[in-house]
Amino acid sequence: MTERTVTLYEILESRENRVRRQEELLLEFGGVLISVTLNIPGSVKDRPSYRKALRMGIEMLKKKLPEGRILHIEVRELPTGAEAYFIVDGMTASEVKRITVEIEDSSSIGRLFDMDVLAEKGSVSRVDLGMQSRRCLLCSEDAKICARTQRHSIDELLTEIDRILEMSLPRKIEEIN
Repeated sequence: MTERTVTLYEILESRENRVRRQEELLLEFGGVLISVTLNIPGSVKDRPSYRKALRMGIEMLKKKLPEGRILHIEVRELPTGAEAYFIVDGMTASEVKRITVEIEDSSSIGRLFDMDVLAEKGSVSRVDLGMQSRRCLLCSEDAKICARTQRHSIDELLTEIDRILEMSLPRKIEEIN
């Protein structure tokens, strides 16, 4: 796989396509949708280590969600970053969001996941559940504030992401399962 940079246009188009796919899946299956991506800054969004990390997130979700609740899983590996979709049945969006937050907060690699939870009535956020917003990878501040103010350089963030991946990922993809 050759790394390539993606343009802002491609990133924005990918986001629009993701929203459209989320709407299609909710319409087709109902239930609660989990949309999984990685928080990767910069213009290179697809690397083998990023794909491995996303697969780890998928396995973590499979283990945490109650047996028999997953109706559908879909994985898309795109130049703009890998993404996965889960449709969960028989649980409220709040219950599912609590599980995703636990995964995001329970390990260093979990901090790289962006697990959005959506249902027919819209998305459920940490704040909706009275939880603290996500913390920055590099400091203890609110991640959205750090991102908006560009408190940390992309190089600093990518160095920390690479450190987390090196520490967290198995050497072979077969070790994930």
